[in-house]
Parts: sequence; structure tokens; C-alpha cells
Amino acid sequence: MFDVRRLGPQDLGLILDLQERIRASLADPDVFQTSTAEFVAYCLADGGLCYGVSHGTGTVAYRMVYFPRDRDFNLAKDLPLPPAEYGRVAHWDTIAVLPEWRGHGLARLMNGRALDDVSGLGIRHLCATSSPRNPAGVGSLMRAGFRPVRLVRKFGGKLRFLFYRPTPEPWPVKETTATEPPQRSLPFSDTAGLDQAFREGWIGVDIDTDRTGPRLRLRRHPLPFTSQRI
Repeated sequence: MFDVRRLGPQDLGLILDLQERIRASLADPDVFQTSTAEFVAYCLADGGLCYGVSHGTGTVAYRMVYFPRDRDFNLAKDLPLPPAEYGRVAHWDTIAVLPEWRGHGLARLMNGRALDDVSGLGIRHLCATSSPRNPAGVGSLMRAGFRPVRLVRKFGGKLRFLFYRPTPEPWPVKETTATEPPQRSLPFSDTAGLDQAFREGWIGVDIDTDRTGPRLRLRRHPLPFTSQRI
């Protein structure tokens, strides 16, 4: 039995301990971005929403949502979102599950709870990042309604997909026409090709896998808040 609960300032040590245990378990620790104690404390107070999944007497997973507000780090600055909207942005920040509890749908459980909660807070734009070397993380975000819209370098120059999701409504359906270009598919490893595709107005809509590894399926679609394309 898994239970999701909101975490508070008293849980700072819990999250810091979990993130170190999870990072140490990864074959490629670079795909997991750890957070400073100051950042976690901000999110645990009034700067975000944090959740933990309990099983038995222990916490086995956590999810952090960050409200950038007027702070310098706001992923919306990498999008053509008007600055007047920056205060309505939330970051779908760190999500992590202890290795022995992966495969139980805990990310979906926490994402559903967090999406329900932010819908009543005046948040209209959700942003997130994930490493191209972490297809499981990319897939988790896409199942929660996020779509990769460009590649960026963050966290000291690390390459990341930048994801966007409108809220509380999902992505609008785009009408197709006879002249609509077909979907295309690029491997996660082709970061130069993906970067160019994003800049030409393509966004990720699904993940395929072939003998070469994971591939991102793309289609042309403007961002919901503007007629501009990235």
C-alpha cells in the first residue's frame, strides 16, 4: 500500500537523505540533478509543493514542484512566454524513487496529486527538464502531459530537454490539413538534429524505440500561449 502525503519544512532532512541515496544508486549520476538545502527548504515552505510516498514505515519516493515567482531561475525565460506570465509558472522539479520501488507507478501517483493541487493556485504554465540520457524520466513527463519543446543547457552546462505543459487545460488539439507535414522521428542521441527540429517549430509527442535506442516522435505544433514557434 502506497500513500502520498504533502511534505513540510520538517521534512528537509528526509528529502536530502533520499536524494543522496537515489543519486548513489544510478549508473549515470549526471542524469539526476540534486538540489541544495536552501532550494529544498524554499519549496517545502511557501515556494512550492513537495510530496512523499510512504510504504510501511518509510518514504520511498518524493516529488518537488517549484514556484519561481520573481527569482532568477525561471525556465519560462527560455520560451516566448510574455514576462507578465512569469508569476503563473511552476517548475515540475525533481522526482525520484528508490530503485527497489521503481515500476510501481509512483511517479504517476505523485504527478496526479500535484496536478490536482496546482490547478487551484492560479498556475497556468508548467515547465520541466530531463536529460536526453534518461528516457524513463522523459517518458514519465510525457505521460503527465508535458511535451519537449527545445534543448537547453542548465545546471552548469548540462544538456536537457525543456518541457512545457499548459494547465489546468491540456494541450489543444491541432487541426491538420492536407498540406500538414508528416510526423518525424529522431533518436535521443541526435541532439543536433533535435535542436534544429525544435527551432523549426517541431515538438515531441511520443517516444518510439528501435534497435538504435529511444527516438522522439515529433510534429509541428505552436505553443498554446502564442502563435510563435520556438
